[in-house]
Amino acid sequence: MKTISNILLNRRLVAAFILLVVLGTLALDIAGLVFPCAYCRTQRFALGVLSILLLLKSYNGLLPRYIAAVVGMMGLVVGIMQNFNHLKKMSAGEFDWAGLSIGHPWVLSGLAILALVWQVFLIFDVDKVSARRL
Repeated sequence: MKTISNILLNRRLVAAFILLVVLGTLALDIAGLVFPCAYCRTQRFALGVLSILLLLKSYNGLLPRYIAAVVGMMGLVVGIMQNFNHLKKMSAGEFDWAGLSIGHPWVLSGLAILALVWQVFLIFDVDKVSARRL
């Protein structure tokens, strides 16, 4: 369990993995192999910017933290909105449960939300700051 924690708290490994996923999905988008989705592109942009910030030596300086807060919040709002739109479809009985897979926008936006929050946590060194001091 300690190894998983160490990997998840290693900002460079997390950033590199997410950046690889971002670049891979960007290639699929440019090649026209996926539906051009404004929600996905915005979340991809936010994930990419936060990954680049995490790879910087001064990732936790004032300017990178400000950029992370603004871009991270933008990506989170868009991801939560996309997720909520699918929840509205579920409530209305219009959700396609048969089409639910790892590639479904509801699942992907949920994963993007988790990744964005984790990146913001790493940029703000949440693991190193006591909750009492916040």
